[in-house]
Amino acid sequence: MPKVTPDDQRFPAWSETQHYGIARHKVGAEVELHFHDCHEYWIIVEGAGDAVSEGIEYRLGPGDLLLTEAGHEHSLVVTEPMVAIYYYGVMPEHGRWGHLHRGTDLPFADYLKTVEVPA
Repeated sequence: MPKVTPDDQRFPAWSETQHYGIARHKVGAEVELHFHDCHEYWIIVEGAGDAVSEGIEYRLGPGDLLLTEAGHEHSLVVTEPMVAIYYYGVMPEHGRWGHLHRGTDLPFADYLKTVEVPA
């Protein structure tokens, strides 16, 4: 069983997780509305916040797991000092890392039409 750390994220090929991190947020911090080309999961370790995922509002607290499907928007407003672990599922081929934004970034299916794939 391999060990992975936030600074050394060499996941084995069989892993269904390809990136993760530990986020520490102060009260009032905001994670802007965005989406990803892969699924994203947040585990709240401590603190609280108000999230929107896939158009549904949630109050998050310790022990909660928020699951957001690839391509769906999500955001967070921190209401109590928060520690959360976030991780990404398997990134599809040609998937883009980082926060993507409606109106600026194409949905994945449309983006794929712009990618030149070697024959």
